[in-house]
Amino acid sequence: MSEARVAAIKNAFKKVDRTGDGVLTIDDFKKVYNVRKHKKYMNGEWSEEDVLKAFLDNFDSANKDGVVTEEEFIAYYTNISSSIDDDGYFCLMIANSWK
Repeated sequence: MSEARVAAIKNAFKKVDRTGDGVLTIDDFKKVYNVRKHKKYMNGEWSEEDVLKAFLDNFDSANKDGVVTEEEFIAYYTNISSSIDDDGYFCLMIANSWK
């Protein structure tokens, strides 16, 4: 993966890591992810916590310990990166995903 892509991913990680402790938790995601439009939240099947846990699990690849390291975050986006040819588009997608 190119240096530009890795830099974009690391920048996104820093945006989500509001506490600056080097890991992402449900509390971090709560500040950047709105659960109110999630289908299972809207129909009452899941609570806010359930939605956030499922979202976090997408990134928490190694041992499902409830925290996402920078390495896990990069690994998640490495998989996505392989399907996008253009560095500029990939970096823009990452930047727009995490504001």
